[in-house]
Amino acid sequence: MASTILSTRNPASINVPISCERTLDGAQASVPEGTIIVSADNHWGLSVDPWKGRVPAHLVDRMPSVWWDEERGLYNMGFQGQPIFTGYIGEIIKSMEDRRGASHINERMADLDLDGIRMELVFPQTLLMFFQHPDFEVREWIFRAYNEHLAEMQARAPGRFFGVGFINFWDVSRIEESIRHLKQLGLKTFCVPINPRDDMDGNPIHYSSEAMDILWATAEELGLPVYFHVGETLNFDIPGGVVTATLPIFTPFRKNFAELVYGGVFDRHPNLRVIFAEAGINGIPGMLQDAEMLTDACDRYLSPRPKLRPTDYWRRNCYATFLSDSIGLKLIDYIGADRVMWSADYPHHEGTHGYSKAVIEEICAAVSPADARKILGGTAIELFDLI
Repeated sequence: MASTILSTRNPASINVPISCERTLDGAQASVPEGTIIVSADNHWGLSVDPWKGRVPAHLVDRMPSVWWDEERGLYNMGFQGQPIFTGYIGEIIKSMEDRRGASHINERMADLDLDGIRMELVFPQTLLMFFQHPDFEVREWIFRAYNEHLAEMQARAPGRFFGVGFINFWDVSRIEESIRHLKQLGLKTFCVPINPRDDMDGNPIHYSSEAMDILWATAEELGLPVYFHVGETLNFDIPGGVVTATLPIFTPFRKNFAELVYGGVFDRHPNLRVIFAEAGINGIPGMLQDAEMLTDACDRYLSPRPKLRPTDYWRRNCYATFLSDSIGLKLIDYIGADRVMWSADYPHHEGTHGYSKAVIEEICAAVSPADARKILGGTAIELFDLI
């Protein structure tokens, strides 16, 4: 008897224009009474140079800058006037940032209103590429000054725009101060790389190492949830690059989850909270199933031995964001409705702006009204202390 393969295609996303040409409709969605919609993962382009006037004088010539690139028709970024956004990547950036809300706060708030979004957690468009910048001093100031820029944007859109900050993760002596500075600025959370690579001495960074405990201890003490986000390295300059480079990034977090569980981080820091952003939720049941199997199969070899089961750590310490995930919603009982947060991913092409109404209503149809309120905003409001 032949089996039937169900389509995983999302009809709502068919024939949606590129980002800058979309008409937003999320505000028209029917949602349970009392729902406050929060996008747990949006993105912010730069139409100003966030480093100008904020960095020490001796670093000015080594810092990147942002300027209006008349030839390419976009806000470009680069070092000493040499643009980064050229060719194909320049086209991709332009097609998103031609939507003025991508990098202009007033137009952005108008777009959020049209899409029914009351609050947003905001990542940068491209700054993740500096996670491995070879000049350590410049790298620290790229992120430190950008955090100050985010605080400015928060002040311009109070109660709506909440920037996701960045820290020094490669110099153990600087980690705590960089997290405390971010907290003092009023930021609610920060992002660390999926693949931190090497420290200042060229040694591989392991999140479960004793040296890195200062990161998790400070985040736990200050009540700052920690994000991991996809897309640290993308190569669009290959055939089919926009998808060939993007599709593999949606299954990146197994190693991070394993480090935190089996390296004892969650046992040492039981109140630590981490979020895996933009990889969707459909892969979580498979990850937990495999972790449960390996825990049993490798029990005698585990050192340290986790105090809890992998699924227990997921339900106590972890969250994930998703955009449009029909398969994930069918598995919500395995994942936990209180462990997931919806995001529009505005203004990215894979974002839901342009068909948010259909996505929001699919969520409401898949779960109870109480769970829909959590997924669409309640969990984010509680987790990040937004109200």
